[in-house]
Parts: sequence; C-alpha cells; structure tokens
Amino acid sequence: MALVLILALLVRALSDNAVMLEGVQQQEVNLREQMTQLQHETEQRIVEQRRVDIPDLLFTQLNYGRIWFCMGLFFLLFWNMWQSGTMNQHDDSSSKEDSFSSQEEAAGAEQKEEKQEKQVEQVEKVEKVEQEKKVEQKEKLEQEKKVKQEEKVKQEEMVEQEEQEQQDEVDFYRIPWTRFIAERALLKAQGRPSRCQLVEELMSDLLLACRFVWSNSFYPILRSAIGVGSAFEGWSPREEDTVYRLLVPVEAPRGHIFHLELHDEEDELASNPRIRVELKCMCEREQQLGDVLCFLHHPVEDLVQNQDPSLLQTLCTDVYLDVEKLVTWFRVQVATIWNTTLQADAYNLKVLPSRRSCKLQLTNTSSGEKILVELLFGVQQANSDIFLSSQNTEAIFTPSTIWPQSCAVAEVKYFQYLLKKAGENSVIQRCLRFLSHTMVGMGFSNYVLKTLVFHLVNIIPLGNWQKRNFLSRLENILQYLHFCLKYKRLVHFFIGNKMMPDEVILPHSFRTATPLNLFQHLEDDPDAESRALRDFRVLKDRFLRLLLFGR
Repeated sequence: MALVLILALLVRALSDNAVMLEGVQQQEVNLREQMTQLQHETEQRIVEQRRVDIPDLLFTQLNYGRIWFCMGLFFLLFWNMWQSGTMNQHDDSSSKEDSFSSQEEAAGAEQKEEKQEKQVEQVEKVEKVEQEKKVEQKEKLEQEKKVKQEEKVKQEEMVEQEEQEQQDEVDFYRIPWTRFIAERALLKAQGRPSRCQLVEELMSDLLLACRFVWSNSFYPILRSAIGVGSAFEGWSPREEDTVYRLLVPVEAPRGHIFHLELHDEEDELASNPRIRVELKCMCEREQQLGDVLCFLHHPVEDLVQNQDPSLLQTLCTDVYLDVEKLVTWFRVQVATIWNTTLQADAYNLKVLPSRRSCKLQLTNTSSGEKILVELLFGVQQANSDIFLSSQNTEAIFTPSTIWPQSCAVAEVKYFQYLLKKAGENSVIQRCLRFLSHTMVGMGFSNYVLKTLVFHLVNIIPLGNWQKRNFLSRLENILQYLHFCLKYKRLVHFFIGNKMMPDEVILPHSFRTATPLNLFQHLEDDPDAESRALRDFRVLKDRFLRLLLFGR
C-alpha cells in the first residue's frame, strides 16, 4: 500500500512538473524574444538608456531556479523509490527463505515424530503379541489340565459305575428265585432295535417333496415331522404292532393368517379349540414380485381367472380350518408325490383309511418288511411345545373344525430330559414297556401309564430307578394306580404344573391352570369306576403270572 501511495504521489508530481516545464519553456521563448527585442532596443537606445532593468533580470533568474529545483526534487524522489523497492525485494526473499527453512524444520520434526510413533507402535505390537502368546499358552495349559481332570473324573465315575454294577449283580435280590424272576422280567422288557431313524428319514423325504410340489399354491405349508408317542420315546410294548406316530407342523400359506381360538367364555383352557383362517393383504408382494394377486383388493373375476382359490375356499368350513378336508387333500396326493422321492424304489407306499390322520403302510420291496406310520397335523400354539392337533378326542364324535390341544411334543421332550438325568442304566423305559405289554386289551391307556410314571419320578429320586430297583418300581406303579383308582383322581402332568424344566416350553395358561383330573369320568360314572377296578384286579393277576411263569 505504501508503495502504491508513493507511486501515485510521484505520478502526480511528474504531471505537475510537466506542466511547469511547459510554462518555463514558453517563458524562455518569450524571454528570448524579449531579449532580442531588448537587445535591439538597447542597441538603438544605448545612448539614451544605459541602466539595466534589474527587476526583469531577477525575474528571469528566479524562473530558472524553480526549474532546477523541480528537477532535483524529481531525481530525489526517484532515488528513494528505487531504494525502497530493492529493500522490499530483499525482505521478501529473506522472508521466503525463513518460511522455507521453518517448513523444512517442521517437516523434519514431523518425520522424527512419525518415526518415534512407529517405533513405539512396533514395540507395543511386539509386547502385545508376546502377551497374547503367554495368555494362549496359559489357556492351553489350563484347558489341558481341565481335560485331564475331566478324563480322570470320568474314569473314576466309570470305575465306580462298574463297581456298583458288579455290586448290584452280587446283591441283586439275594434269593435265587427272586433274582430269576427279576432277570426274566428284565429280559422280557428288553427293547428291540428301533426303526425310528429310518421312519424319520422316509417322512422327511416325503414332506420335502410335498413342499416342492405345493410351493406356489395356497395350500398349507407342511414343516418337518416330529416323532411322538411310545415308539419315539423308546418303550413301545410290541415291536411288531408298533405304529410310528409323527406330528407334522402346519403353517399358513402366503396371503393367509391362522388365529387360534383357544378360550371359551367359562373355561380356563380351551375345550373346543379351533383355527380361524383370515386373508392378509398381499399388495406389497404383488408390487415387488408380481407373482400373486391380493385376495383382498382385487375383483373376484380377476382372481377366478388368473389365480388359484384361497385356503378359505378349499380346506375350510366357514372360516375355520377343517381337519377332515386337510387330511383328505393330503391322502389323495401323497401316493403320487411319494413316487417322485428317492425312496420310492425301496419302499412301496399304501394309504390306509383314516378320518383325522393319514395312516401309511410302507413295505420294503426286497424284504417285505412293513412299517406302519401315522401322520398327525398340528398348528403350534405360540412358541410353545403345545400344538392344536388333528388327533381324535375321547368324545364319541369330534367336529371336523375342532383341533384338540396336544402335549405329545412336550411329553417327548420331558421324557428325553428324564432319561438324560437318570443315565443309561435307568429302568424307566423297561418299566413302561413291561407294564404296557401287561395292560394290552384293558381299559388303561398308555397315556395313563406314562402319566403315573411321570408323577412317580418326581416322588422317587432318579437314582432309585436302576436295575436293582426294577421289581420295586413295578410294584410302586401298580400301587399308585390303585391309589388313583380308589380316590378317582389322576392329575394331568402338564396342566397346572409350575415346576416344569426349561427344556419343556409350556404356555402360561398351562402353568397357571387348575390341574385336570384324568379320572373325572370315574367320578361321574359309577359303572366306569367298577369296570376300572375290575380291570385293575385282572391286571394285577396278569402281572403276577408274567413274573412267576413268564407268560
């Protein structure tokens, strides 16, 4: 800014000097003319006028002095401007050199800091790796110690178990006759190789093919089957008469929702549960995929011409899912679908008549061995182990829209929980197998027998369900059955049971409900009570005959 100001002043001064020079030059011309005129006049009047006009001479000298003063001032200002320019250039160059040197110093300092940080990081990494190695070595040593300790404990337990078994063999009923009876009963209760895994594989292939065939339809979705009943619990009475029951979970197809109607107005638990089917909007799917038409927002004419009917129009009565329609739909198509599976060449499938379930007979094409399978259909209640199933009820007639609550899956899970806690040498299965074989043809169902055992297991510790306790446990079960018949009361094991383990998931309504009496019909019907007591006497006689004579 100062330089610009000085330059402006110099320009202004130069312009003023130029004007002055022009005036001086004009005056000089005038003076010369006046001098020539004066000289001429002087020559003419040299005589008359000898005095020089001093004021005019002085005036001329003053004009010359002003000219030289202005020129000196101009050179002085120009010299000052040149000096100030050189000084500024020197300052700029020195400031640039200083800034460059300061930048180099900063860059060097940053490089040093980065090197130091890298060195610190490397040292920290090395230390961290060493610490991790030490921790890993320590953990490995601890794990090896734990494994060794566990192996040692297992070996000690195995030794103790072998010693206990040997002691049991020695002390197993000291009287030879009693020991002979117990061993013969155990042999009779010995289970045979199960075909549960084979049945599960066959049904898995069948249901997989069903899902593929019906994937683009509006029929129910059939999930993987769950083995239930005595066969899958390992205590089926007679292997040749075994029926392998499996429950097939059913889910609503696309565009549909299942609502479980469980509670009646006066009942704490549902006595007549039903499954209401409702349509769900599919407009969003229609816009994104374009593979369906929304049942709710399309004209009926478009739906009839361009889309299969909804589940409400095929397998429902009114708005409720119909058991018999569902079973009939499956039975009609299952034989055809079976022929598409990989097992079709190994087993021939025959559909047997049934109203509320699908009974199948599988015959091995090479050996002729027959397997009886019963498929039940069920809708899961929330996320629990309780299902609304297609099984028959105790009533003489069950409406086709009624889906009774089933605890079959919960029973299988609880049974597995008991066997895991009791150990491999437990006789729980043998007790059930022996007594179920004894009860064949009587009025006591396998479900009653299993409920008796479930209650006794909670009374008698699991450690007392070993081989040496076999006859005692059989006697305890019969005594408990007689006690329940006498007082006409056998409580349902799951309904109202608040002490269920975490392995079994029950709805809140089951845990808080009033316990259900399975022998309520004995209270209501005296004839039923007398028949039950008569059956018990026959059962007791048959039980003693099996123990004493083996038949």
